[in-house]
Amino acid sequence: MHGRRAFQSLLLGIVSAAGVALSPLAVAQTPIVSEVHTIAAATTGVPVEHDFQIANAGSYTITLTDLGAALTPSAPLASVKLAVTSGDKLVGNALVGAGTLTLSSLAAGTYTLHVVGMPGNVAGSGPIGITIQTAGNTQVASFSDVIALPNQALPNGEGVLNDSFMVSTSGTYTVSLNDLKLPASLPTLTLLLIAQGSSTPLAILPSSGAYQASVALTSGTTYRVFAVGQASGTPNAGLFSATVVDGSGAVAYGRAVPVGGVLALGGPTLAAGTYTFALNDLQFPTAFTQIGAAMLLSGQPVAQLSSPGSQSFGAASGTYAAYAYGTPAAGSAGAFGVQVTAQGSSSPTFGVARGVVDPASSLTPFAFDTNVGAAGAQTVTLTDFQFPAVLSNVSLAAVQNGALLGTPITRATTLDITPAAGPLSFVVFAQGASGGGLFGVTMAAGSSSPGFEVTQAVGTLFSAKTFAIAATGAYSVTATDLGFPANFTNYDTIVTQGSQILGSIYGGGTFNFTATATGTYYLNFIAQPGGTDEAGTYGLTVTTAPAAPTVTLSADHSSVNSGGTVDLVWSSTNATTCTASGGWSGTQPVSGTFTSAALTSDTTFTLTCTGAGGKAAQSVSVSVTSGGGGGGGGSLDLLGLLGLALAIGLRGAARARA
Repeated sequence: MHGRRAFQSLLLGIVSAAGVALSPLAVAQTPIVSEVHTIAAATTGVPVEHDFQIANAGSYTITLTDLGAALTPSAPLASVKLAVTSGDKLVGNALVGAGTLTLSSLAAGTYTLHVVGMPGNVAGSGPIGITIQTAGNTQVASFSDVIALPNQALPNGEGVLNDSFMVSTSGTYTVSLNDLKLPASLPTLTLLLIAQGSSTPLAILPSSGAYQASVALTSGTTYRVFAVGQASGTPNAGLFSATVVDGSGAVAYGRAVPVGGVLALGGPTLAAGTYTFALNDLQFPTAFTQIGAAMLLSGQPVAQLSSPGSQSFGAASGTYAAYAYGTPAAGSAGAFGVQVTAQGSSSPTFGVARGVVDPASSLTPFAFDTNVGAAGAQTVTLTDFQFPAVLSNVSLAAVQNGALLGTPITRATTLDITPAAGPLSFVVFAQGASGGGLFGVTMAAGSSSPGFEVTQAVGTLFSAKTFAIAATGAYSVTATDLGFPANFTNYDTIVTQGSQILGSIYGGGTFNFTATATGTYYLNFIAQPGGTDEAGTYGLTVTTAPAAPTVTLSADHSSVNSGGTVDLVWSSTNATTCTASGGWSGTQPVSGTFTSAALTSDTTFTLTCTGAGGKAAQSVSVSVTSGGGGGGGGSLDLLGLLGLALAIGLRGAARARA
């Protein structure tokens, strides 16, 4: 017996020397995607998030100030909560309401602030200030923000400006709050100008009925400007701007803000010259009852339309901003296109299309912009992923140069178009089932890879992130609910490419998917928030999937006399635990040797090994005869066992080199 144990030790040494894993090896991976993000319903404030660095371990204090509460009349927030995360973990407790949060024993590293809340019902509610200090009151970071509803979901017709600027020269400046009357005057306008980190406003407008004020500004200082405009509801739309000009009339700062149904469309950077600004009613799916648009430079209008048509304007060099609105028929929807074209050119410098729905409609509008590099035939594919349920309604139109390309489609199918080179937009109207839905849009020339692709959720909270796969193979996705400000009621994670679902999971956890081609993939997070805040925080990571375990199991004999024994030898890769079954039992090391009990009948030995990449199993069968052959192992079988161990060891070494 002593000789057999010594020989088993020799076998194990040979296997180990040949490179076969005897214990699990943890290998750190750099995630392809690693994000923690707070999302909220359209009926609550847009979450605020900031990263900050802690250079030295210790205790830190975070102070959240409700700046609107200091206005006259006071305009406090209806609610506000703050939390800090490190990676995909909450740090300490959440702060409920304005005040201070002390975090003890913070390690050096990167942290993220998450703030959720709801503005109050007094105009001007929303501005907040955040400071982070050491225990010795040394400031580490400071932020100024506004808790505001998403512009397109403001039931009370509000628009909010939250921005910062610096002046190059110290001096006296004029700050103005301007009603641009698109499509009508705003009954309520207010503005607050404050130095970054200060709690005392430099100007609050209107002041004594005036919408202008002179302020002394210092070069190198960052100033925050907060402004709110509110529509009357008939029409529930408007446009205002805030400007800061020096004594010579030069604009130091200027920005416009849409209110209610007015949409911000972006805008081109133009060289000096003459351009045409055009507005078109696409009558998809129905015509508008009212429509208008404006083009601005530094918060000041250069062209304005109150109906479909065009207008020429002389442009100075600079970056412009376009705005438009449309009023659909009751319970219906419509779409418009806006273009800016240089004089003498047939291709727009700027062109977009947007959809608008009446509040009584059950549809939701979506718009996606791209740029076509070369004219030619393209196939547009609209896909209903039927995740988590089939869409109740979906339609799509392709728009270029203010006109429809082909006939809009009213279900998930394909649309053949022949666009010219230049800007191109897709307008989609969709209605999800009670649990929401997910659709995708791709555009490709023939069988080539898509030149455009996007996924979008309907009827629920949604976050989509693109990521690049540089090598084919297996990948792993982990989704985590961080529980701030409350756990999600439910949430789903899905990976898509083009019109294909590659993997998904309902609720938190980990799932794997296989990338059969390199390129761009979409990681989609779809959720319904829980709690009264209608918001939640999630974590997502994508890494290369752990390799699947492998198992090699052999016996020194395939047949023995009754009462004989066999020696087993095995090895595994990418495994952390192994379990025996059949002719043996119990937990086994990830590689080793074993002598069976006396065998009196045909027996199958099975070894199952488990690792991060799953499970693998292998079996070996031994027949038992009544006598005359076989054997139970021992000194006569040393040469065979040695050859077996060497073969296993060399196989493991070759696998390791591969």
